[in-house]
Amino acid sequence: MITLQKIRSLLLIVLSVLTFQASATPQELLSNVHKLRLLSTGLMTNFYMYSGLDADTKYGKKVLENLAEFETTLAEAKALPAAEGISDSLSEVDTNWNEFNKLININYGDMEKKGFPNVRLVDEMGKSHTVLLKSLSKAYIDTEISTGTKPVKAVEVARTLSVTISEITSQYSARGTSNLGQVFMGSYERTLDQMATAFGQDFTSLQAQIDTTDSRGILRSIDSKWNFIERSIKNYNENTVPFLVTSYSERIVDHLEEIVALHDF
Repeated sequence: MITLQKIRSLLLIVLSVLTFQASATPQELLSNVHKLRLLSTGLMTNFYMYSGLDADTKYGKKVLENLAEFETTLAEAKALPAAEGISDSLSEVDTNWNEFNKLININYGDMEKKGFPNVRLVDEMGKSHTVLLKSLSKAYIDTEISTGTKPVKAVEVARTLSVTISEITSQYSARGTSNLGQVFMGSYERTLDQMATAFGQDFTSLQAQIDTTDSRGILRSIDSKWNFIERSIKNYNENTVPFLVTSYSERIVDHLEEIVALHDF
């Protein structure tokens, strides 16, 4: 028997969903799709750290958290009204996510049961992630086209930098945590040197876009962290420091997201 209290609760849920959808903007869809790009690449980094550092529980927990957050964020994106305009793109993301999700769960399970992953399946997972990331980037562009929403230059550059530093960290952690790291390099279209150069160039571009005091302070923080890890990234064959690069990269991404927020996006 449905009580009055239950009916009220159901009505409140429905009203909250409708209110959320009514207030949702195209910017939110862009933000969600961008967040999915970072989460997917973060999954790769955390898995490499987990598998390469003797099943370090800190990174194992991060893998599980990233998986759950990706599912939640993807569901939120698909629920937005603006998502109707990119239904084909999101369908492609769904397909690629299901494949990647299957492989990372298999590899995570192997780590838990055996203490090491299947090299072939890890390689397949890396290639699957490349496909997923491409489909997410396509969904981002399609959202801009479909909604007619184009972020200001500073926001676009900051988001590009976030994706680049996340990819750098993923590849660096693959190389730095295992002597099998070379096996996974087919998953990346750019080398660490190429991505480091691109990051430096785009960061210079971002600095030229910023003129507020708050943003300038954040840029100085990014610059100091990047200068600290840049040499290690470019000289990845010498005394790799994956924990340091991973930690600093995460903070750089946080700073870049602060830049985006300060530009009201």
